[in-house]
Amino acid sequence: MKKLTSMIKKVMLGTMTATMLMATSAGASAATKTTVTAEPVQATITLNDRPAATVQMTKIHLKRTSAKQLSMQVQTAVDASALNLDQKHKDSQLK
Repeated sequence: MKKLTSMIKKVMLGTMTATMLMATSAGASAATKTTVTAEPVQATITLNDRPAATVQMTKIHLKRTSAKQLSMQVQTAVDASALNLDQKHKDSQLK
């Protein structure tokens, strides 16, 4: 599925780029009064009969939590981040 999605994205980007280039050249030719003929762009996609990946359903079990527990976890993460920044600052001063 990822291969199909990336292939479709590449085709869409290619056609958008070609369209933009054709529009830019059309605007430039109108401004300079010269004619430019551009070849049409064709994009073809071939898909396999069998998909490459299988889809598996997954259940996610969430635990109940309180606002106080969330607040404590966030505060712990903030404190650890601040401590890490302090340590980096001290290390840079020692160098």
